[in-house]
Amino acid sequence: MIALIVDRLKTEAPALPFVDMAEDLDAIFKGTAPGDGYTYVVPFREKGTANKVATGGFMQVVGFQFLVAFVLRRHDDAKGGLRALQFDAIKGDIQNALAGWEPTEHSIPIELVGGEGTPIGNNITIYVQTWETTYLLTGA
Repeated sequence: MIALIVDRLKTEAPALPFVDMAEDLDAIFKGTAPGDGYTYVVPFREKGTANKVATGGFMQVVGFQFLVAFVLRRHDDAKGGLRALQFDAIKGDIQNALAGWEPTEHSIPIELVGGEGTPIGNNITIYVQTWETTYLLTGA
C-alpha cells in the first residue's frame, strides 16, 4: 500500500522534488539530512474489523493509517514567511493527490485525519499529516 501511495504522489504531485517511503519519522533524519520539500510516506497504524465470512474462507476489512511528512528547510527566512507560503503549496499538492483517491478497488477513499507542523531548529520545519483508508485482507 505504501508503494502505491508513493507512486501516486510522484505522478499527481510532480512539484514535490523528492518522494520516498521511510520506516518511521526518526529514520528521516538519520544519516543524510533531507532536502527542502522532501516528502516521505510512513506506515502508521492498522486496525482490523471482524472476519466477514461465517463459513469457510477469511475476509477482513483493515483500517490503514499512514503519515505523509515533508521537510521545509529555508535558511534565508528568519521569520518564516517564505516557509509558510511554501508550506501551503506543498500541502495543497499532497492533498490534491490523495484526498478521495482509492488505492485499491476495495479501499474507501483516502481521508485526511489531521496534521501538525514542528520546528526542529536551524530554520527547519517538518509537517506531518495523518491519512486513512482501508484494504481487504483475505485468506483460506
